[in-house]
Amino acid sequence: MGGVTFFRMTILRFKTWGTFLIVLLPLLGISKEQLRLNEVQFVGSHNSYKQKMPFYYFWTLRLLDSNAAKALEYWHPPLSKQLELGLRKLELDLFYDSSSGEFPVGHIQVIDMETNCASLRACLLEIRQWSDQHPNHIPIWISFNLKDQAIPWLPAPELFSPEALTDIDLVVDEIIGDRLIYPRDVVDQEWPSMAESRGKLLLILDEGGEKRDWYLKGWQERPMFVPVDEDHEAAAIMVINDPVRDFERIKSLVTQGYLVRTRADSGTQEARDNNTVRREKAFQSGAQAISTDYFLKTNPFDSGYRVSIENEIRCNPVLIAQDCSFSE
Repeated sequence: MGGVTFFRMTILRFKTWGTFLIVLLPLLGISKEQLRLNEVQFVGSHNSYKQKMPFYYFWTLRLLDSNAAKALEYWHPPLSKQLELGLRKLELDLFYDSSSGEFPVGHIQVIDMETNCASLRACLLEIRQWSDQHPNHIPIWISFNLKDQAIPWLPAPELFSPEALTDIDLVVDEIIGDRLIYPRDVVDQEWPSMAESRGKLLLILDEGGEKRDWYLKGWQERPMFVPVDEDHEAAAIMVINDPVRDFERIKSLVTQGYLVRTRADSGTQEARDNNTVRREKAFQSGAQAISTDYFLKTNPFDSGYRVSIENEIRCNPVLIAQDCSFSE
């Protein structure tokens, strides 16, 4: 191991030395490929599968609750197109159908189920195909929410169970298991380098409560990371949605070596008003994954609001003082 690399890795272990690290890395001339997975920042999409709501359901909802309808006015191109555009964080919502053993993808039962990929299997196959065609790609994060909430006037979805979570793991392992960065691969927030991570995927089960507790049993052998408190042995990735309210917390977690996902916008409000406060706080916080509904050059409101990073991925502004970009 070279002297520079050894010295850098030693410094990284002292995560409270954040200011020293920021000053030191540029002087050592660390290459972009030596940067760790937590030392970069990129943009991803929120509810990546989502297509436009059917006209009838949208206008019915608008009559009943106009604010709820307005919050659902976003939609995305196919997953492979998003990856082609440089997004490196995707989000999928899963329902459960025990009779077929499938996990349908959608947002709200019945009324908001238009999707770019109909099931967990279909979505993962599309991502796998893109990954095979771009074997040197920057790591892709994929997070999952499990949809079994009852909503008034709509059919109650089937509840998830520990067995259903195991079935999700089986689908994941079958399709992309050989490409994963597993939770067991990360000890004390020592993330692999960008060079070691190219062509790989990282999965997050974005759940709390009972479903999270089920999944944490035997987490070392599971394919997905789970957001937990810092004092939990599985702590590695945090989901903190509000970068304005929780700015200092996000920044502190990033400095300690955690990966963080946050949101630049929510409920279409920022895009309607072209309000960039939340977006700028998200970038400044150092959260590695900045999730948005508006990554394209135009949005449905013609407001000019957009969330993007030049050259798609950059050095993390909290951890690395110098600017840098990456290429596939």
